[in-house]
Amino acid sequence: MIIETIISTIDTKKKVNFAPFGIKKNKNFIFISPYIPSKTLENLKENKIATVNYTDKSSFFINCIIKKKRFKKRKCFKINGYFLKDALAHDEVVVESVKNDKVRPTFKCRIVNQCSHNRFEGFNRADASLIEACILASRVKILGKDFILNSLKNLYIPVEKTGGKLEKHNFDLIKNYILEKF
Repeated sequence: MIIETIISTIDTKKKVNFAPFGIKKNKNFIFISPYIPSKTLENLKENKIATVNYTDKSSFFINCIIKKKRFKKRKCFKINGYFLKDALAHDEVVVESVKNDKVRPTFKCRIVNQCSHNRFEGFNRADASLIEACILASRVKILGKDFILNSLKNLYIPVEKTGGKLEKHNFDLIKNYILEKF
């Protein structure tokens, strides 16, 4: 199963990078598979640490995609990294091994600390659609234009039915971002 998260990593100058990532989890391990090239990949290789942020706010995913990553953050407790201040929870991880691949190497990371911060208030279908739209945005160069546009049309239905002003605004942001890429 893939869990959609926000990964935070740091570079050698301690600059934080936030990126949306689908991770796999197995007991005390998290598997992160960044595409080549990516900042997350560079940072994992350089520092061998990451923070996996769990959130129910699709705004984090959208702002990562459209490059507006000015998030409030806090210092981690067991690693030299940062977590999202508004995350529901976070895991601090250390890279144990790397399985090389020409497209997406996989970093096997051991969880060294787990923290819960906020209460989960439930699912919203609009947020799920927004996260799916972010995944489409990250694959504009891979997927066909017709497929993406049809998918966006279908993804807007739950946003329109169940979302509020913020979700509708965020859908416009990600849709416009995608359209600019064609």
